[in-house]
Amino acid sequence: MKVLQRSIKEPVIDGIRLPGFPPAELQVYTVGSAFDKTLSEASNFYAHVKAACARNGKPIRPGTEILDFGVSWGRVIRFFLKDVDAATLHGVDTSAKFLDAARQTGIPGHLHQIDPMGRLPYDDRAFDLAFAYSVFTHLPEHVQDHWLADIARTLRPGALLIATVEPPRFLDYFAALDVEDKSLHPWQASMARKIRSDGGLKARLQADGYVYIPEKEGTDGSGETYGDCVMTKAYVQQHWGRWFDIVEFLDDPKRFWQAVVVARVRG
Repeated sequence: MKVLQRSIKEPVIDGIRLPGFPPAELQVYTVGSAFDKTLSEASNFYAHVKAACARNGKPIRPGTEILDFGVSWGRVIRFFLKDVDAATLHGVDTSAKFLDAARQTGIPGHLHQIDPMGRLPYDDRAFDLAFAYSVFTHLPEHVQDHWLADIARTLRPGALLIATVEPPRFLDYFAALDVEDKSLHPWQASMARKIRSDGGLKARLQADGYVYIPEKEGTDGSGETYGDCVMTKAYVQQHWGRWFDIVEFLDDPKRFWQAVVVARVRG
């Protein structure tokens, strides 16, 4: 972490050029923070992924093939350069803009653009580990299911998917915000309005274990492939259980804003 923090101002350390960073505006647009703060958040997730792999009998080694599903501009994938060769790092995203930023700043690995309902450009059983930070927090159920199935296809038997999801406390947090507070990020204010305007969200979450909040205010989300979603632990265990055994579900706001799921692919 300290080396990557130094790399914000020192792109070359001990003769090695480290990955750079896109403009602060792009960082804030994608993750709500920039530079030291966003690196700290990414570092926490990286450490959790590495420890979870070790706990579950899949320690990360130099030859471990890793997929970053939703690589964006590369804030998380860069941490794995400590553990593996860049040739075993792979990242996909639907955004050409974010991938261009990643390539222009020297993010390691093989990066590919995918369609929102496309197919991963990899063979079956290609990876030992897949991770997705703040991706399954945004997918409508049919899109979520599509990618869970395809990620499972690309994982080797017993490999792990480690992903974050929004737990029920997400609704309580935004329902309590003052939508007139000018200090709120526009996304926060919009989310608070959408949650307050839909009085049935909690009831649907209790009944179904999952709710989708459309990206566009005042719509039902039909045809969308991206918005925000909330799910319960029971839903993850049952619904994701079609492809994975859920071995860990961490919902601790002192450690992560989102809940972290560790899932082992079947077969």
